[in-house]
Amino acid sequence: MKKSTFIIGIIYGSIHLSIAQTTIDTVSVGSGYANEKWYSLENDEQGSSPKNNWDIAFETSGMGSAIHINSVIGTKLWLYPNGDTSAWNSIDTSGINTWVPRYNSDTSWSVGAFNVGATSNPYDLGWGIYNSITHEVIGDSLFIIKLSNNQYKKLWIKKLSSGVYYFQYADLNGNNLQNESIAKASYNTKTLVYYSIQNNMILDREPVSANWDLVFKQYTAFIPSPYTVAGVLQNKGVSAIKVHPVDTSYNQWFNHTWNTAINTIGYNWKNYTGSWQIEDSLVYFVKSKQGDVWKLIFTGFGGSGNGNYIFKKQKISPTSVASYVSEMPEIILYPVPAKNYLNILLNQKNQKIQEVVIDIMDLSGKNLIHKKWTNVQPFDNQSINVEDLPSGVYIISISGENFKTTQKFIKQN
Repeated sequence: MKKSTFIIGIIYGSIHLSIAQTTIDTVSVGSGYANEKWYSLENDEQGSSPKNNWDIAFETSGMGSAIHINSVIGTKLWLYPNGDTSAWNSIDTSGINTWVPRYNSDTSWSVGAFNVGATSNPYDLGWGIYNSITHEVIGDSLFIIKLSNNQYKKLWIKKLSSGVYYFQYADLNGNNLQNESIAKASYNTKTLVYYSIQNNMILDREPVSANWDLVFKQYTAFIPSPYTVAGVLQNKGVSAIKVHPVDTSYNQWFNHTWNTAINTIGYNWKNYTGSWQIEDSLVYFVKSKQGDVWKLIFTGFGGSGNGNYIFKKQKISPTSVASYVSEMPEIILYPVPAKNYLNILLNQKNQKIQEVVIDIMDLSGKNLIHKKWTNVQPFDNQSINVEDLPSGVYIISISGENFKTTQKFIKQN
């Protein structure tokens, strides 16, 4: 590893004179954070869509099964606790105010609100169970969803079969029943495909995934309770590094490890003290879809008044140099929050990993759980028993020979 860093340093030094000039850019999502905007570090804005025109969204990747909700407009989701899918005609929402609502993960596109609550069974996807023989996911749960117009609906994700999601929803009394299907193949160039329950329609609302690196939007973060924030999330395949505190002239990205958590940039580069203040001495490095390394420094934020994100960007390494950096595996934590077990799903494409070290720490940095995971397959799952941890927020560090990532997760009793 030291040798790799040394090689990267030599290459970096040989091209530093050709580093691109710094560009100042502004992305505006509008007053009240009205829109979501997708952005390419190389080619600037790639698309915009109102934040309030969808209710749920489906992951389109070949093995993906995530289903999201639009929580920032007031959408809420509950697992129906009083029966399985056979209870469709006898839904009873008495006591719904005591049910625990579900939210999307803020660290991975591959864990939506419908996936939360999965057990230690690696085939349990939260809303259904994967059948390794038929390769179908069969829905085993019912959900209650409250829409932004304050309507309540019952919802059943019936199955994911041959790349097609099948689902139905209706009023709580069974009226206005709708049956719908969405084929991944029709949207396989996108990260998510969206659906409006309020308008009974599929929405193709984001640009081609290969064309964007970042999305500027509101989302639900956990600090530690669910809270709506305005920030920046990375696309799948885009990794980032946060360096703080450091002089903003700092360019040594190759001394750090890449993080695939989609909220590595996130929201907390700013804080509100009567007016919006930008964090000093903070630098982000982003490895784009093309493999280029960009330096990103935020310089201003307009808040809900105009929704302006103001930042400086600079390409500091072309693809040929970025490719020397080891690829981060995709790492997904579920269920969120965790109760008895925390599962780690690791996707390293076609490469096996000899050993992965897992450490779980409290917020003071005290190490509570240490585990070695050996002979990790290209697509593998590890289950960690967290039953004895008190409720709260914890940090998990996951490191292999050429990567290290840290994420927060919530333990709930």
